[in-house]
Amino acid sequence: MISLLARLFIKPQEDEAAMRKAYGILCGAVGIGLNVLLFLGKFLAGTISGSIAITADAFNNLSDASSNIVSLLGFRLASRPADEGHPYGHGRYEYLAGLVVAVLVCAVGINLVLESVTKIIKPSPTAYTLVSLAALATSMLVKLWMAAFNRTLGDRIDSETLIATAQDSKNDVITSGSVLVAALISQTTGFDLDGWAGLGVGIFICISGMGLVRDAISPLLGQAPDPKLVQEIRDRIMS
Repeated sequence: MISLLARLFIKPQEDEAAMRKAYGILCGAVGIGLNVLLFLGKFLAGTISGSIAITADAFNNLSDASSNIVSLLGFRLASRPADEGHPYGHGRYEYLAGLVVAVLVCAVGINLVLESVTKIIKPSPTAYTLVSLAALATSMLVKLWMAAFNRTLGDRIDSETLIATAQDSKNDVITSGSVLVAALISQTTGFDLDGWAGLGVGIFICISGMGLVRDAISPLLGQAPDPKLVQEIRDRIMS
């Protein structure tokens, strides 16, 4: 499926910047569409059940859609050719886009922690339904595919932005899975774990977001080049 989408929407191009732009636009468009659909489905499920964890997970998907828009803009700006003021091109726009994605992930995690603490202190009833449980399970499957999609294409063009987006999708799988497990336990035992599930997921997202911030900042600060790249340059010079 991933290879089919790449063949259908990405035409072979000699210009590397144009190729990266094409991959970035494809990933951004797919991400925006799927994340908006997941947001609508889980927001409806969370509203019906009164679950803060499901509703927060829905807004997590909405922030992912925003991240996809930022990434898409980053790829478009990074594809601009070199000019007099930027003789080495505009490739670092892509790293800046990755940094914005990472910051948005952290913001979602912090907001989720605050909302969950509020529900733990002031608990409110949660009525899980088959619709809400199905929404969580479907979300996990979609996010697993999105993680594989972004990781595969990110590896093809060596894009930190797409790899960061893939990691965020993996985090969403864990997020939805934790909420689903808490919902099943709550249904079985009668003990409402909704707030605690949201708290654990929020902390996990914050930790992951900080890691993504570190990975995005490092190349902007001028990290050492990859040894394989150095060796390839040396081999070409010596040839």
